[in-house]
Amino acid sequence: MFRNSAVILAFCLSLAAHGAAAARSGTPALEAVLQQGFPVQPEALSATTQALLHEYEQQKDIASLIFYSYGTLRMADHYAAVNDYVLASEYGKTGFFYLDEAADLHENTPQVRYLRARIDAYLPAKQGRCVIALADTDYLLKNRANFDNDILINILFMRYRALLSCGDTVGANTLLTQLKNRGPVAVKLLSLKSDASPAWDIGEITQIVVPLMKGE
Repeated sequence: MFRNSAVILAFCLSLAAHGAAAARSGTPALEAVLQQGFPVQPEALSATTQALLHEYEQQKDIASLIFYSYGTLRMADHYAAVNDYVLASEYGKTGFFYLDEAADLHENTPQVRYLRARIDAYLPAKQGRCVIALADTDYLLKNRANFDNDILINILFMRYRALLSCGDTVGANTLLTQLKNRGPVAVKLLSLKSDASPAWDIGEITQIVVPLMKGE
């Protein structure tokens, strides 16, 4: 996550342009994840995840809470991979609880709703989170003035994947027709495998994550 050099450059430039705000943010754990990605080793991943929670508790930075939930869900994936389904379930429930907590606390903040949809839209249908992704993408499309065209394409694609997961093939096919005519960003997204999620891009850093870190 966030390892593309162009994305890191955009993030660094954004922080440089708003250096004073960044210096006051007190979010070193979040900034480390944005620049380096989550650790792969479970011990380091656990430490990073706990650092994000501590950061949120100290600073009340909502982006840190959301990335804490991301890290917790990655812990759930790790334990599922080693067949420890009890811990996988516990971490999964915790991750979704805090992801929903963040969205409930900031239900009228488009960036927060985007970050929740970014997780839910690409989950397997059995997780049952597609309904939440549809609600979030509906809200985002109603507030499309907050985003540029590329981010809107991302939102439409998230909605497309959520519709598929919810079994609405008619709605998904209608949206697919629209996406096919939306340019290279849409083409790239539509080339993804059905069980894959897209890499984070520059627009998501500058329009979604950085504004939250700045408290906008």
